[in-house]
Amino acid sequence: MSILPRSISLVYEIYSDGASRSNPGEASVGVSILKDNVEIDTIKKRIGVATNNVAEYIGLIEALEYCIKKNITEVIIYLDSLLVVQQVNLEYKVKSKKLQEYYNKALNLINEINTIKILHVKREFNKRADQLA
Repeated sequence: MSILPRSISLVYEIYSDGASRSNPGEASVGVSILKDNVEIDTIKKRIGVATNNVAEYIGLIEALEYCIKKNITEVIIYLDSLLVVQQVNLEYKVKSKKLQEYYNKALNLINEINTIKILHVKREFNKRADQLA
């Protein structure tokens, strides 16, 4: 199944995850960056006390900031948070005032990347990012 139009060559894939103990609790994010199916970089960061949804958004924001910093213009980002994926793909509204700030920041960053897809992936296919988080 082709995710991007055939005229676009896929080079970068990013897997992102956020984790929170106790929800809210001590939280962290993990991001795995792949080029041509080879992991070329990772991000792992503790983010203090946060909910799982906030951690998921911060993981996405870290991935997006990485793309902008490294001038990555074509990317697919995978998250196991269906809520975040549907919100940034404008399928769900953001009702939480707390999530709104992260949502707005993510959308602003998304708009800086030429060709981007943000897709949901089942947890078992996001193990590396989960491990980093």
